[in-house]
Amino acid sequence: MRFGVIGCGYVGMDTAIRLKYANHHVIATTRSKARLGELQELLHGAHLLDITEPDLDLSFADSLDGLLISVAPTMKGEGYSSVFARGIRNLTHALRQRPRQKSLHITYISSAGLYGDQGGASVTEDSAVDTHSPVNALLGAAEELVLDLSSNQFKICILRLGGIYGPGRDMVSIIRQAAGQQVPKYGNAVTAWSNIVDITRGIYFAYENQLEGIYNLVDDMQLSRRELSTMICDLDGLPPVIWSHTPSPNERNMNARVSNAKLKNEGFQLISPSMLIPTTAP
Repeated sequence: MRFGVIGCGYVGMDTAIRLKYANHHVIATTRSKARLGELQELLHGAHLLDITEPDLDLSFADSLDGLLISVAPTMKGEGYSSVFARGIRNLTHALRQRPRQKSLHITYISSAGLYGDQGGASVTEDSAVDTHSPVNALLGAAEELVLDLSSNQFKICILRLGGIYGPGRDMVSIIRQAAGQQVPKYGNAVTAWSNIVDITRGIYFAYENQLEGIYNLVDDMQLSRRELSTMICDLDGLPPVIWSHTPSPNERNMNARVSNAKLKNEGFQLISPSMLIPTTAP
């Protein structure tokens, strides 16, 4: 398989490396000239690409079978609109100009935070997304731009992720370090979580099964911040984290129990059902 990765942050880089070691041909992009040489050494090819700029050169994508789009604001002072409005619009426009007629499977990384504050109620991919938050409105519009590519040439899969944990992002240790401290976030909010290994596996699963449409790629844990931190601190005999009892009006709040049943029904099995259960990456 020839696979491309646009955006080599935590998710994109992990995916690129794992696919290469699975003997696939992997080409990646970066906006950083400093990282270009590193990627060229690690992978089969790398290109400078800034999706916020017009007239993108995506000629490298002509030979691809699968493409991952995993982008986020990374430049100093850069806002969400730069990447998810102008950037995704530029990218989808350039993909439409792709001369090759062979079908390309595209996996686009989005956020389960789009569901917003649902008062802790259960949500699925068919649930309405939060349009009151300016950030969520931008993310939702970006999803629509990518989904609009769907055609004989493009098969589009959107994966909505929760908060990401894994090597370098040990959330259990971070919570332990906050024991006994005040954290100015709403403690009763139910948040979603995703393990980086399952994310990478889910991206390849989406390609391998040619999935189309929107899927929640989150683990099974559906606890509030307060419940999660109390469980972790109690196990180690630590004082609880002190969370706020009221949501902040300026905070981008997510409070929903996100279902992963749709992806599981396709046959996907989690390696990490919860950050509370130790796992070993394959």
